Amino acid sequence: MAEAAASGFKGKQVEVEILTDTYKIRGPLFVPLAGKDGYSARLSDLLNNPEKTFLALTNVCVEVLPDPDMKWDAPFLALNKSVVTMVRALKE
Repeated sequence: MAEAAASGFKGKQVEVEILTDTYKIRGPLFVPLAGKDGYSARLSDLLNNPEKTFLALTNVCVEVLPDPDMKWDAPFLALNKSVVTMVRALKE
């Protein structure tokens, strides 16, 4: 678990694998700490928060499904939660 203090935001990075209908995405997901937004630093709290529409991931590897040979890396990805079918924490 890496702290995100260097960026000025309080929270932690959780290494995740996220599946959508067309992509498999792996990378660190920023999970904010409890504060004015009123939720804790648990992955499930972020996923269940209806006020948070997007997930912020950094240093991601994106694979096209069902062809794992088609993939690319990106320094940042904002993923709309409405397209997510599964989230798996790899390291928390």
